[in-house]
Amino acid sequence: MVERDDYAAIRDRIAALARAHGLRCDWAETTKRQRFLLLWDAQGRVAARAIVPLHPGETPHFVETLEQGLAFLFGDNWLED
Repeated sequence: MVERDDYAAIRDRIAALARAHGLRCDWAETTKRQRFLLLWDAQGRVAARAIVPLHPGETPHFVETLEQGLAFLFGDNWLED
């Protein structure tokens, strides 16, 4: 189970799942409070976009949105497994 209030744990979980699904992660700092994530497939197409909060403990609703937004790639409750 991933600590939902730990950015590094969420980032590492996304990276591990992306590798397992053959995806490449590109991260970009969009503000001091969040990072923009692009997940690319093997053909060079964007498979998903997401906003990842840098301080998830302060914004749990953003973590829930992130989890729901990537569920189509990683499965439901991918942060819990």
